[in-house]
Amino acid sequence: MRRKIRPYEIEKGQTDKIVENAFLEIADGLAKGGIVGSMKPFKKAIKDMCAIRYDRSVLKEPVLIQGEYLLVFHEGANQKIEKYLEKNGMEVIYPRMSGIYRHLFLQHTVSEIMEYKVNHKLYDKLYALLGNKFMDAAIRSADKIASKHPLYEKDLTLQEKAKYSDDIMHHSILSGESFLIAADILHYAQHGVRSFVILQPFGCLPNHICGRGVIKRIKETHPGIQILPLDYDPDVSFANIENRIQMLIMNVRSLRGKQHKDKQITA
Repeated sequence: MRRKIRPYEIEKGQTDKIVENAFLEIADGLAKGGIVGSMKPFKKAIKDMCAIRYDRSVLKEPVLIQGEYLLVFHEGANQKIEKYLEKNGMEVIYPRMSGIYRHLFLQHTVSEIMEYKVNHKLYDKLYALLGNKFMDAAIRSADKIASKHPLYEKDLTLQEKAKYSDDIMHHSILSGESFLIAADILHYAQHGVRSFVILQPFGCLPNHICGRGVIKRIKETHPGIQILPLDYDPDVSFANIENRIQMLIMNVRSLRGKQHKDKQITA
Protein backbone atom coordinates (compact mmCIF):
# COMPACT_ATOMS: atom_id res chain seq x y z
CA MET A 1 0.00 0.00 0.00
CA ARG A 2 2.91 2.33 0.68
CA ARG A 3 4.04 1.98 -2.94
CA LYS A 4 0.52 2.64 -4.20
CA ILE A 5 0.16 5.78 -2.11
CA ARG A 6 3.62 7.40 -1.87
CA PRO A 7 3.92 8.56 -5.53
CA TYR A 8 0.49 10.22 -5.24
CA GLU A 9 0.47 11.56 -1.68
CA ILE A 10 -0.62 15.18 -1.16
CA GLU A 11 1.66 15.77 1.84
CA LYS A 12 5.10 14.55 0.76
CA GLY A 13 6.81 12.24 3.24
CA GLN A 14 3.64 11.40 5.17
CA THR A 15 3.38 7.82 3.90
CA ASP A 16 6.93 6.83 4.80
CA LYS A 17 6.59 8.45 8.22
CA ILE A 18 3.46 6.45 9.04
CA VAL A 19 4.84 3.16 7.70
CA GLU A 20 8.20 3.43 9.47
CA ASN A 21 6.47 4.26 12.73
CA ALA A 22 4.12 1.31 12.20
CA PHE A 23 7.09 -1.05 11.80
CA LEU A 24 8.45 0.07 15.16
CA GLU A 25 5.08 -0.28 16.93
CA ILE A 26 4.39 -3.71 15.41
CA ALA A 27 7.87 -4.94 16.34
CA ASP A 28 7.37 -3.67 19.89
CA GLY A 29 4.00 -5.41 20.02
CA LEU A 30 5.58 -8.67 18.90
CA ALA A 31 8.34 -8.38 21.50
CA LYS A 32 5.90 -7.75 24.33
CA GLY A 33 2.89 -9.84 23.37
CA GLY A 34 3.79 -12.12 20.49
CA ILE A 35 1.44 -12.38 17.52
CA VAL A 36 -1.54 -11.18 19.55
CA GLY A 37 0.45 -8.16 20.67
CA SER A 38 1.19 -7.20 17.07
CA MET A 39 -2.45 -7.08 15.96
CA LYS A 40 -3.43 -3.83 17.67
CA PRO A 41 -0.56 -1.74 16.17
CA PHE A 42 -1.19 -3.37 12.77
CA LYS A 43 -4.85 -2.29 12.88
CA LYS A 44 -3.72 1.20 13.93
CA ALA A 45 -1.27 1.30 11.00
CA ILE A 46 -4.03 0.51 8.49
CA LYS A 47 -6.26 3.14 10.08
CA ASP A 48 -3.44 5.71 9.85
CA MET A 49 -2.86 4.84 6.19
CA CYS A 50 -6.57 5.31 5.47
CA ALA A 51 -6.17 8.89 6.66
CA ILE A 52 -3.42 9.72 4.13
CA ARG A 53 -4.65 12.02 1.37
CA TYR A 54 -3.55 11.07 -2.15
CA ASP A 55 -4.56 11.67 -5.76
CA ARG A 56 -4.47 8.68 -8.12
CA SER A 57 -6.58 10.33 -10.83
CA VAL A 58 -3.58 10.25 -13.20
CA LEU A 59 -1.72 6.97 -12.79
CA LYS A 60 2.01 6.59 -13.29
CA GLU A 61 3.56 3.77 -15.31
CA PRO A 62 3.81 0.64 -13.11
CA VAL A 63 7.03 -1.39 -12.92
CA LEU A 64 7.47 -4.71 -11.11
CA ILE A 65 10.76 -5.40 -9.32
CA GLN A 66 11.48 -9.10 -8.83
CA GLY A 67 14.59 -11.23 -8.37
CA GLU A 68 16.83 -12.50 -5.59
CA TYR A 69 14.78 -11.63 -2.54
CA LEU A 70 17.52 -10.20 -0.28
CA LEU A 71 18.65 -7.97 -3.13
CA VAL A 72 15.08 -6.95 -3.88
CA PHE A 73 14.11 -6.01 -0.34
CA HIS A 74 17.38 -4.50 0.96
CA GLU A 75 17.72 -0.99 -0.42
CA GLY A 76 21.35 -0.85 0.69
CA ALA A 77 22.07 -3.81 -1.58
CA ASN A 78 20.04 -2.64 -4.58
CA GLN A 79 21.21 0.99 -4.27
CA LYS A 80 17.69 2.32 -3.62
CA ILE A 81 16.35 1.37 -7.03
CA GLU A 82 12.77 1.68 -5.79
CA LYS A 83 13.10 5.35 -4.88
CA TYR A 84 15.05 6.05 -8.08
CA LEU A 85 12.24 4.67 -10.22
CA GLU A 86 9.64 6.64 -8.26
CA LYS A 87 11.61 9.87 -8.73
CA ASN A 88 11.55 9.17 -12.45
CA GLY A 89 7.78 9.00 -12.56
CA MET A 90 7.00 5.31 -12.06
CA GLU A 91 4.86 3.38 -9.59
CA VAL A 92 6.84 0.47 -8.20
CA ILE A 93 5.31 -2.94 -7.49
CA TYR A 94 7.08 -5.41 -5.18
CA PRO A 95 6.38 -9.10 -4.55
CA ARG A 96 5.26 -10.17 -1.07
CA MET A 97 8.13 -11.34 1.09
CA SER A 98 5.96 -14.09 2.56
CA GLY A 99 5.77 -15.86 -0.81
CA ILE A 100 9.46 -16.71 -1.16
CA TYR A 101 9.82 -17.82 2.46
CA ARG A 102 6.73 -19.95 2.21
CA HIS A 103 7.98 -21.64 -0.95
CA LEU A 104 11.52 -22.21 0.37
CA PHE A 105 10.60 -23.61 3.78
CA LEU A 106 7.06 -25.00 3.45
CA GLN A 107 5.34 -25.25 0.09
CA HIS A 108 8.21 -26.96 -1.69
CA THR A 109 8.14 -29.81 0.82
CA VAL A 110 4.33 -29.93 0.76
CA SER A 111 4.47 -30.25 -3.04
CA GLU A 112 6.91 -33.15 -2.81
CA ILE A 113 4.75 -34.92 -0.24
CA MET A 114 1.36 -34.38 -1.86
CA GLU A 115 2.25 -34.52 -5.56
CA TYR A 116 5.25 -36.85 -5.72
CA LYS A 117 4.78 -38.96 -2.56
CA VAL A 118 8.30 -38.18 -1.33
CA ASN A 119 8.83 -39.83 2.07
CA HIS A 120 10.23 -37.07 4.26
CA LYS A 121 11.07 -37.49 7.93
CA LEU A 122 8.12 -37.11 10.29
CA TYR A 123 9.44 -33.83 11.71
CA ASP A 124 9.87 -32.36 8.23
CA LYS A 125 6.37 -33.46 7.24
CA LEU A 126 4.76 -31.94 10.31
CA TYR A 127 6.82 -28.74 10.00
CA ALA A 128 5.77 -28.25 6.37
CA LEU A 129 2.12 -29.30 6.64
CA LEU A 130 1.33 -27.57 9.94
CA GLY A 131 3.45 -24.55 9.03
CA ASN A 132 1.50 -24.20 5.80
CA LYS A 133 -1.79 -24.26 7.72
CA PHE A 134 -0.44 -21.63 10.11
CA MET A 135 0.59 -19.40 7.19
CA ASP A 136 -2.90 -19.72 5.70
CA ALA A 137 -4.43 -18.52 8.97
CA ALA A 138 -1.91 -15.70 9.37
CA ILE A 139 -2.45 -14.41 5.83
CA ARG A 140 -6.26 -14.57 6.18
CA SER A 141 -6.03 -12.58 9.39
CA ALA A 142 -3.71 -9.95 7.86
CA ASP A 143 -5.88 -9.72 4.74
CA LYS A 144 -9.01 -9.13 6.83
CA ILE A 145 -7.39 -6.18 8.62
CA ALA A 146 -5.60 -4.69 5.60
CA SER A 147 -8.69 -4.96 3.38
CA LYS A 148 -10.16 -1.99 5.24
CA HIS A 149 -7.93 0.18 3.02
CA PRO A 150 -9.45 0.73 -0.45
CA LEU A 151 -6.11 0.20 -2.23
CA TYR A 152 -5.29 -3.13 -0.62
CA GLU A 153 -5.23 -6.19 -2.88
CA LYS A 154 -4.83 -9.73 -1.64
CA ASP A 155 -1.80 -11.58 -2.93
CA LEU A 156 -2.24 -14.64 -5.11
CA THR A 157 -1.70 -17.97 -3.42
CA LEU A 158 1.32 -20.01 -4.54
CA GLN A 159 -1.08 -22.43 -6.22
CA GLU A 160 -2.64 -19.58 -8.21
CA LYS A 161 0.78 -18.25 -9.19
CA ALA A 162 1.93 -21.70 -10.30
CA LYS A 163 -0.84 -21.82 -12.91
CA TYR A 164 0.83 -18.91 -14.71
CA SER A 165 4.31 -20.41 -14.87
CA ASP A 166 4.16 -24.21 -14.59
CA ASP A 167 4.69 -24.65 -18.32
CA ILE A 168 7.94 -22.64 -18.00
CA MET A 169 9.21 -23.76 -14.59
CA HIS A 170 7.33 -26.23 -12.41
CA HIS A 171 6.45 -25.08 -8.89
CA SER A 172 8.12 -28.11 -7.29
CA ILE A 173 11.59 -26.98 -8.44
CA LEU A 174 13.66 -25.47 -5.64
CA SER A 175 16.25 -23.18 -7.26
CA GLY A 176 16.64 -19.57 -6.20
CA GLU A 177 13.27 -17.85 -6.42
CA SER A 178 12.12 -20.81 -8.52
CA PHE A 179 8.86 -20.26 -10.41
CA LEU A 180 7.94 -17.06 -8.56
CA ILE A 181 9.82 -14.65 -10.87
CA ALA A 182 8.14 -15.98 -14.00
CA ALA A 183 4.76 -16.30 -12.26
CA ASP A 184 4.74 -12.70 -11.02
CA ILE A 185 5.84 -11.29 -14.37
CA LEU A 186 3.21 -13.31 -16.27
CA HIS A 187 0.49 -12.36 -13.79
CA TYR A 188 1.17 -8.63 -13.95
CA ALA A 189 1.75 -8.70 -17.71
CA GLN A 190 -1.75 -10.12 -18.13
CA HIS A 191 -3.04 -7.23 -16.01
CA GLY A 192 -1.48 -4.49 -18.12
CA VAL A 193 1.96 -3.96 -16.57
CA ARG A 194 4.59 -3.48 -19.30
CA SER A 195 7.85 -2.90 -17.40
CA PHE A 196 9.77 -5.40 -15.28
CA VAL A 197 13.14 -5.41 -13.54
CA ILE A 198 14.89 -8.58 -12.33
CA LEU A 199 17.64 -8.03 -9.74
CA GLN A 200 20.41 -10.63 -9.78
CA PRO A 201 23.58 -11.05 -7.68
CA PHE A 202 26.46 -11.48 -10.11
CA GLY A 203 27.39 -15.16 -10.30
CA CYS A 204 24.21 -16.45 -8.63
CA LEU A 205 23.47 -19.37 -10.95
CA PRO A 206 20.02 -20.33 -9.56
CA ASN A 207 18.74 -16.77 -9.91
CA HIS A 208 20.16 -16.38 -13.42
CA ILE A 209 18.34 -19.55 -14.48
CA CYS A 210 15.04 -18.53 -12.87
CA GLY A 211 15.38 -14.87 -13.82
CA ARG A 212 17.34 -14.09 -16.97
CA GLY A 213 16.78 -17.64 -18.19
CA VAL A 214 12.98 -17.28 -18.51
CA ILE A 215 12.91 -13.89 -20.28
CA LYS A 216 12.93 -15.22 -23.83
CA ARG A 217 10.08 -17.64 -23.15
CA ILE A 218 7.97 -14.99 -21.42
CA LYS A 219 8.46 -12.48 -24.25
CA GLU A 220 7.31 -15.07 -26.79
CA THR A 221 3.84 -14.82 -25.25
CA HIS A 222 4.06 -11.12 -24.25
CA PRO A 223 6.19 -9.39 -26.91
CA GLY A 224 5.02 -5.91 -25.91
CA ILE A 225 6.63 -5.90 -22.46
CA GLN A 226 10.18 -4.94 -21.49
CA ILE A 227 12.18 -6.98 -18.96
CA LEU A 228 15.44 -5.57 -17.63
CA PRO A 229 17.81 -7.96 -15.79
CA LEU A 230 20.29 -6.10 -13.58
CA ASP A 231 23.43 -7.79 -12.26
CA TYR A 232 24.84 -6.55 -8.95
CA ASP A 233 28.24 -7.28 -7.45
CA PRO A 234 30.02 -5.61 -4.51
CA ASP A 235 31.96 -3.09 -6.61
CA VAL A 236 29.30 -2.24 -9.19
CA SER A 237 28.84 1.52 -9.51
CA PHE A 238 25.40 3.08 -9.51
CA ALA A 239 26.29 4.80 -12.78
CA ASN A 240 26.31 1.41 -14.51
CA ILE A 241 22.97 0.49 -12.96
CA GLU A 242 21.50 3.92 -13.71
CA ASN A 243 22.42 3.79 -17.40
CA ARG A 244 20.46 0.59 -17.86
CA ILE A 245 17.49 1.78 -15.80
CA GLN A 246 17.34 4.96 -17.87
CA MET A 247 16.91 2.88 -21.02
CA LEU A 248 13.80 1.32 -19.48
CA ILE A 249 12.49 4.72 -18.35
CA MET A 250 13.05 6.30 -21.78
CA ASN A 251 11.22 3.41 -23.45
CA VAL A 252 8.28 3.97 -21.08
CA ARG A 253 8.19 7.71 -21.82
CA SER A 254 8.42 7.07 -25.55
CA LEU A 255 5.54 4.60 -25.42
CA ARG A 256 3.40 6.91 -23.31
CA GLY A 257 4.11 9.80 -25.67
CA LYS A 258 3.07 7.69 -28.65
CA GLN A 259 -0.14 6.64 -26.93
CA HIS A 260 -0.97 10.26 -26.05
CA LYS A 261 -0.37 11.30 -29.67
CA ASP A 262 -2.54 8.47 -30.97
CA LYS A 263 -5.38 9.58 -28.65
CA GLN A 264 -5.12 13.15 -29.95
CA ILE A 265 -5.26 11.93 -33.54
CA THR A 266 -8.26 9.73 -32.76
CA ALA A 267 -10.03 12.63 -31.01
